[in-house]
Amino acid sequence: MNLNVEIFREFNNFTFYIICIHGGQIEYEYLLGIIKIRIFFMKWEKTFRLILKTLLFIVLAVVLLFGGIIIYGTFKDYQPAQKEKLEISGQGYFDASNDSVLTFISWNIGYCGLGKDMDFFYDGGSKVRPSKEDFRKYLNGTLNFFLKNDTVDIFLLQEVDTNARKSYYANESILINQFIPNYSYVFAKNYDVKFVPFPVYSPMGSVVSGMMILSKIRPVEAYRLPYIVNYSWPMKIFLFDRCVLYTKFKMPGGKYLVLLNTHNSAFDDAAKLRESEGYVLKAIMLDEYERGNYVVAGGDWNRNPPGFDMKKLDNSEAKKTAEPAFEKDFLPGGWTWVFDPSQPTNRDVNEAYIKGKTKTTIIDYFVVSPNLDVIENKTIPTNFEFSDHQPVFLRVKIKAATP
Repeated sequence: MNLNVEIFREFNNFTFYIICIHGGQIEYEYLLGIIKIRIFFMKWEKTFRLILKTLLFIVLAVVLLFGGIIIYGTFKDYQPAQKEKLEISGQGYFDASNDSVLTFISWNIGYCGLGKDMDFFYDGGSKVRPSKEDFRKYLNGTLNFFLKNDTVDIFLLQEVDTNARKSYYANESILINQFIPNYSYVFAKNYDVKFVPFPVYSPMGSVVSGMMILSKIRPVEAYRLPYIVNYSWPMKIFLFDRCVLYTKFKMPGGKYLVLLNTHNSAFDDAAKLRESEGYVLKAIMLDEYERGNYVVAGGDWNRNPPGFDMKKLDNSEAKKTAEPAFEKDFLPGGWTWVFDPSQPTNRDVNEAYIKGKTKTTIIDYFVVSPNLDVIENKTIPTNFEFSDHQPVFLRVKIKAATP
């Protein structure tokens, strides 16, 4: 078919030039196919534009939503004081024993939500919180643990929720004290976020959480001391504001015991933060010892102690390291790092706990000053039933003064 003309049609007031050929030859079917394609696109043009506008609207809405969350979080960001005096509550009234022996348990209770069957999205799992039934089981198991161990002088606790969606807004600090009422207690907040938007499919929501020290001996003073370094903005507005919970107890002979509870930064990208936090703790410990005080520091350090050896851990457990481990010369001679090398204190939460498969390590332990003797220490086996951590126990005795 010879064509020497310009062919065009009008569709909906739109001039459609199909082809313009002068002196060429084209098959009729090819020309007809081009016309049909153009008619198809003309027919669905409004639909395509609607779809495009809808997609753009969704993208814009998501950007505005997250922008709004970041702006809101920035204005509501928890800004703790450089040194905050803490209220001492509860009924602890005992004096330090004349035999100068003290017992401690340190335990990250995992907000009573990270028990044996739980995985957690921050660690590679998928869940934000356990079911209500599992939460009650973990909470009751935790509270009963305190009842069974109420002869212990002092508890150092981490990840104690007081008003958080992930723990169904239970005030765990009050519940714990109600179960063991003969203890004084101090609470230091280290996580206060109005809305955590992660994970997107089921946001964590609001969180208020912190650390506790419960003691039969009433402290003479208590402070929240912040760590200096934190994540940069905007990550910091959704994460912990780490700190040291500092308490001081009067001991026989007029000296004082300074007790430090710590929960250091977690996750692989926080190695530098953990190192910085370690140096802050070191400065406090050395200063208090130089003042003539007894010093015990304990908690969830989120790094291995010096001398940690995976080969010494229970062979029925899968094992891992938590870097960077403390160096052996981090503290001067005479200071003691106290941990049970045979039992893990922490498990991964990327899956429900399976003994021999889920990786474990030691990150919960104590450090004691040279003027204290370590009599006993052990990790209390709980099979990670109620938390992703196992409690650690310490018994110390004040050294007799040298003439």
